[in-house]
Amino acid sequence: MKSNWQTKKMDDFFIKIYREQILDQINGAEISYSNLTKKNIEINYLFLNIHHFIVHISNVFKIVQPKITDELSFKNYRVKNLKIKYTQIPQIEPKLLHIRNDFEHFDERIDNWIINSKNHNYADKNIGDLKSIKGLDPKDSFRWYNPETKILYFCGNEYPLDDLYKYIVEIKKVL
Repeated sequence: MKSNWQTKKMDDFFIKIYREQILDQINGAEISYSNLTKKNIEINYLFLNIHHFIVHISNVFKIVQPKITDELSFKNYRVKNLKIKYTQIPQIEPKLLHIRNDFEHFDERIDNWIINSKNHNYADKNIGDLKSIKGLDPKDSFRWYNPETKILYFCGNEYPLDDLYKYIVEIKKVL
């Protein structure tokens, strides 16, 4: 049996709250992303901004494109109503957002590395071309950022931050 909220259109007041929160997260992501292009940025500050960028992008993603396991869930109701109001909200490949899981479950990634790494070489917070350290298995590199390509590498996975940025720019245009 459907609940009362499932049978009617969401009030515009609530849609406006979601819109404002999405725009606030986009603002945070844009600020963090702009810091990634600064020259001579201190390495810890760079990776702090990468992390913040990922968190803000993930928060947008959770609102407009959440994982829905139940058709009668409130998340599903929310998404349907946002799409009624903003028909052009773009979708992004969910595996691009897998990076959020890597950062949220960092402890598990370290555990996995300890259990599965062949050589236990360790590299973290590197900048530049991933191939600049000869013989390093990409899975032995925890965080590596290439500012030329704007790709973040994490334990063997590749994440194009530029694609994530373009995603929020498109959402901002729609809102």
